Amino acid sequence: MNIIIEIYMTVCVLLLLFDISFLAVKSHQNQEFYPQNHDLEETLREEIARRRQTGSFSQGFQETLGAKLDKVRNLITVMDILSGDRAAAGWFRPAVFAQIEEYRKKNDYEQAYYAYVVSVFDYEGEPVLPEFAGKFMGFLDSKSLYTFANAMDAIYQFGETNLLLAALDKVDERQGFYHQKLLMDGLLASRANFRELNAALVQRFDRYTPFLQACLLNYFRLNAYDASALCLRLIENGERAGPEVRYAAMRYFSKYPTAQSHALFLEVLRREESPWMEQMLAIQALEGRTDEASWEAVLKKVTSPNWYVRTNAVAYLYRRGLTKDHIFNILYLRDKYADDALLYQYRGDKEISHYIIDTIQLLQQQDQSGASAEDARLLPV
Repeated sequence: MNIIIEIYMTVCVLLLLFDISFLAVKSHQNQEFYPQNHDLEETLREEIARRRQTGSFSQGFQETLGAKLDKVRNLITVMDILSGDRAAAGWFRPAVFAQIEEYRKKNDYEQAYYAYVVSVFDYEGEPVLPEFAGKFMGFLDSKSLYTFANAMDAIYQFGETNLLLAALDKVDERQGFYHQKLLMDGLLASRANFRELNAALVQRFDRYTPFLQACLLNYFRLNAYDASALCLRLIENGERAGPEVRYAAMRYFSKYPTAQSHALFLEVLRREESPWMEQMLAIQALEGRTDEASWEAVLKKVTSPNWYVRTNAVAYLYRRGLTKDHIFNILYLRDKYADDALLYQYRGDKEISHYIIDTIQLLQQQDQSGASAEDARLLPV
């Protein structure tokens, strides 16, 4: 036993020594990669103050600024200073942009940071120059997701429709490499002319892959853009449009319903062979409808074998307002899963919950006693 304890203590000591050594080496590496830059910090503050007073940097600083920004550690220091003085950021933009060729040769980490720096400048008053933008698009060929994502953030801020369309072609080529949520968030926050951009996206829609098509339909929905004609065409095309594209088109009408979409969704529910996802989305899209045809179409789905369709159907009827007669008619179908869905909807209503439970029990008793259908209809509930 003593030998085992000694071995255990030895292993613990060795692990502790390893941790200490690892931290020491890591600290040394960090100091080499991120050396203290106090002299540059002081110089930057002095030059920014000088510029505010005289309107220009000193000649020596202006001449050496480009060479300083060639090193990423110096660029980090500059951005640390500018993070607390955004008004001065524009004074450094030309010097940062002038280093693009140097950073295109650097490693993934340095390219990603450079792309991030480009993304934080203000392009409202001073648009990006075409020559720089053309070179900057090369960052979208990087194999690094960080470089790609930061470059896309910059292109959103450029606000140039032609650049954004070219960037979307790059996104489409690489598909899942760039997450669709990043894409939609970026498009919604971009400085693009949305009327011009959206019209161009609709015009080019058929040339994109299903991946990007589904993303764009979700973007149109969140952007409140009238894409109803496009969405109707995609739903009516059936199998010619990918399933995710059709689903995205159906979700669009959940937020912006039309008379044509209403007719399409009723037809989806009436077809027994409709995929469960389409049935569920059709029920969700009929949410705001109060007509009898919608009620009847959804009511037939409370006994669907698919959990999502069934629970959405019961939820729709619940929100429309179920009377006790309606509830009894559903319970009379003797579908355990529909019963459970009803109980879930009325979980906060003790009176109706007790009514449902009592009715279920009475129906079970009638079934066990062999009562006829007519007798079951006369249950005292």
